[in-house]
Amino acid sequence: MALPLHFAIDFGNHSLKLVNLVQKGKSWELKNIGSIQTPPETLNSYKEEHKTLLVDALKSLVAESKVPYKEVAVALPESSVFSRVLTIPKVSDEEVTDAVYWQLKQYLPYPVEDVQSDFTSLVVEPSGQRKLLAVAAPKKLVELYIEILERAGLVPVAIESETLSILRSIKYAQEARNAVVLDFGSNSTDMAIMKDGELFFSQSIATGSDLLTKALVNEFQLSYAQAEEYKRIYGMRSDAVEGKIRNALKPVLDMVITEVMRGIEFYKTEVGAVPPTLAMLSGEAAMLPALPEYLEAILGYDVQLADPWRPIVVPNNIAEIVRKSSPAFTVAIGLCLKDE
Repeated sequence: MALPLHFAIDFGNHSLKLVNLVQKGKSWELKNIGSIQTPPETLNSYKEEHKTLLVDALKSLVAESKVPYKEVAVALPESSVFSRVLTIPKVSDEEVTDAVYWQLKQYLPYPVEDVQSDFTSLVVEPSGQRKLLAVAAPKKLVELYIEILERAGLVPVAIESETLSILRSIKYAQEARNAVVLDFGSNSTDMAIMKDGELFFSQSIATGSDLLTKALVNEFQLSYAQAEEYKRIYGMRSDAVEGKIRNALKPVLDMVITEVMRGIEFYKTEVGAVPPTLAMLSGEAAMLPALPEYLEAILGYDVQLADPWRPIVVPNNIAEIVRKSSPAFTVAIGLCLKDE
């Protein structure tokens, strides 16, 4: 079913980002944009005081952004979402839903009755065997997001996983259909593999950019704010401050890379396909200086920063500002592009 006109909010541990795009013919134009700090410890919290703080922050963000309607699409953090490619033996179309249910019951880390789930057909083989992408999220978490949005005076029209939003954004902006996608967040790094424009593999790696900052705090006895600044300025550059910042960050990044390589091997075994040789980096932490070059050297892939603003018409007075942080808006833009 087609979605009504809506805007998007990306819930992050450090910031809430709002984007509203309007379609003009075949192109999209930016009409509203905003960002506000996420109140500490409020994301995914069921405590009443945290809910109130988050609702107040949302109200401020929406008011300051001057969005003309209340309908909104949001994404759930990938670490809270279960997604897996399921292989279903030959069954009738009417039996597919039951087959998915029983496989989910086998794989889910929580009771299948406690989740909201959906699935998409990926491949129907000549034998009649099917490959499906199943996605499930705890009902309690979905209800929490709906409660927060409604208390802020908003009307949720779509809730999906961050990874699906990111893939939609990358497909539209950069016309990529086969890629390993890495979304660098504050608490985790989410990995996805896209084949022929569809999600075939995803995992959440419990290492994020906050650990990079803490590595600098511990190595150089810096304040958190100083460490964050050094990380953003020097990153993985080997030619800056004798490579000392790079060397301190390297063990943390290497943990992420190890899990990415394991994920690629699992994909090769599970899907039986050659993995893509293009890697796309998303998320605010993807802008770490020299990160693409570092990953290219280890993975042997063509590594690019996601640029979701590329085909979108942006007002001249803010064009430079939004493009400087382009990978950070991949989720929000993908949510705006969602049409069903």
